[in-house]
Amino acid sequence: MAVPSPTGAAEGAFSFRASFDNQRLDLSSSSDPVLIVPGRESTLALELHNGTDSPIVVRQVQLRGKAFEVSLVSYNVLIQARVPAHSNVNVDVPVDFGDLDTQVTGLFPASMALLDPGGSQLATQDFTMDVRGNALSLMGLFTLVVAIATVLSFIAIWVAVLRRRLPRNRWRRALRIGVTGAGVGVVLTLLLAELRLVAPSGSVWIPIVLVPTLAACALGYFSPGPLAIEEEEEQEEEDWMRRATLVRQN
Repeated sequence: MAVPSPTGAAEGAFSFRASFDNQRLDLSSSSDPVLIVPGRESTLALELHNGTDSPIVVRQVQLRGKAFEVSLVSYNVLIQARVPAHSNVNVDVPVDFGDLDTQVTGLFPASMALLDPGGSQLATQDFTMDVRGNALSLMGLFTLVVAIATVLSFIAIWVAVLRRRLPRNRWRRALRIGVTGAGVGVVLTLLLAELRLVAPSGSVWIPIVLVPTLAACALGYFSPGPLAIEEEEEQEEEDWMRRATLVRQN
């Protein structure tokens, strides 16, 4: 019995439609993501459409979930499905995401790719996934560590500003404070994902990290350096050390 071709399937091309537990990937978004519950077996349903003149073998399904362009979710599922020319084939595959519970949690931009026996990509589908992992997963702990380091760095910089102990070189001041700004952006991006407000796609995390980083760099560049009297004392100390070195050499 023939099945309808996936939406958007073109004649003479290979395409597919996929769903996890009746949640279609192509209809997902940050407000309506594909729910992934670790510890509960999910069913991946594939509708494969081969519009070419030759049979195609789909060897593997490759699933990737990313943040900051780094793969945090990585699954490969072997299916070995043969799709005759100008035909449609349905495949149901059980998938267990149990190990994600201790790895990640929150929203992620994701992609699914179908590979042939040679490892070449046949077709891809982008979607948004919501992994219901543990709050103390590796991702949650990483967010906590970066948040603590950022707060400590901010306190150290604030004390240095009050004591006028920042580096004399403007670019060094910009770099030092800019790193703290980047930490703010990273923590904010991860928190938005973990609170399931928005997935950290490139259009989201790049401005969230870039804006506080540039603002912090500008603040560091124009912030006051050491007091003039301190600079004179440091210069006198350096001159004394040079004179002492010359005396010893003579």
